Amino acid sequence: MGRLLNRITRDNKYAGYAVVTDGLWRKSVSVVRALGKAGYHVAVMGDTYATTGFWSRYTASRHVCSSASDDADAFGRGLLELLRRYDIKPVLFPMEDASIVWCSAHREEILPLADMLLPPDDSLASAENKADTIRLATRLGIPCPRTYFAHNHEEAEHFAGLFVRRSFVVKPFHGSGAVGVKYLNSEDKINWNTYFAAYGPCLIQERIPESGEALGVSVLMDACGHLAAVFTHKRTEQYPNSGGASTQRISIRNDEVVCQSVKLLESLDWRGVAMVEWKKEPISGNYLLMEINPRFWGSLELAVRSGVNFPLLYARAAQNLDTEPMSKYETAVRCRWLLPGDILRYITKKDRESLRTFMRGILCESEEWDFSDKRIFLFSILCHAYLALNPKYWKFLRR
Repeated sequence: MGRLLNRITRDNKYAGYAVVTDGLWRKSVSVVRALGKAGYHVAVMGDTYATTGFWSRYTASRHVCSSASDDADAFGRGLLELLRRYDIKPVLFPMEDASIVWCSAHREEILPLADMLLPPDDSLASAENKADTIRLATRLGIPCPRTYFAHNHEEAEHFAGLFVRRSFVVKPFHGSGAVGVKYLNSEDKINWNTYFAAYGPCLIQERIPESGEALGVSVLMDACGHLAAVFTHKRTEQYPNSGGASTQRISIRNDEVVCQSVKLLESLDWRGVAMVEWKKEPISGNYLLMEINPRFWGSLELAVRSGVNFPLLYARAAQNLDTEPMSKYETAVRCRWLLPGDILRYITKKDRESLRTFMRGILCESEEWDFSDKRIFLFSILCHAYLALNPKYWKFLRR
């Protein structure tokens, strides 16, 4: 499992202890930095030494172990081995879907060793399933796009045919980011047998025009199911340009979508973090629910820079420490996923802005850049360049 400390014992110079899985991702780097700045001893797990989070100045120890998506059993053994080396309970941050699913299924083994906040298993399953999310929202009276649920290629072909002279979106029931998402027009042809073989059952959903404002509401619910923190952002650019992860975003306020997001999560008896995605229908002006991301989200750094320190708030909530509900933050803060997201977005966008506009604020807005942790910017370049040589990681550029 790579380098492990013989024993991790209490040291009064640390405010607390934390273990962060899936250290490759930019959101994981944000967690490491936020906790490190707050005085935490942070251990980071990753499946290769090209794991970006290994190289933050705030990483106290690094541990190479299989990822849960590659080998769940090996990941679980490595995680439990690491947790057993603590004399005091750390806070566990499972960062990716596969890690969360494993931790949820093995919470009885984990909770004596570490503190963490996860929703009930059935709630997590509902949030992971886009069809279940839309069905629940419809029962709650939360507005959603017109949606059909296709369980085989015959149903998919039939439902797609209902969008005459209109565009629609195909999304797998399970999946994150742009993986498996197809943007089609009524005249487009798709091999449904091939699609179902790759992704399984899917939603056939009306497409909200690209001009529709896209919002994300980030939420933390404490161990009692009470709202502990909330934050809203608007995405301004994305990659792929047709629809994918945001590469530029700005902090805003929108009480309407916040209330609806909290209502949805409360109905699931939620615990821990989630990000609820919305899109505005330009003609009606209604905000429509897209999906729930039941984990820490890619744009986490924007929330932290705006004043909502979700990693620290999560740690305190997981340890049942008193926290005041956090809803005040700075608006109009901008942040971008530069490496390689916004660069690829700029290169591939047809009606892109001028190079001068693209370069404006490029360093200070980059989530990879932190003045107190400058070397992580360099390692973000080096690690992504190394991983670009491995086709296994190419699909993650569309997340």
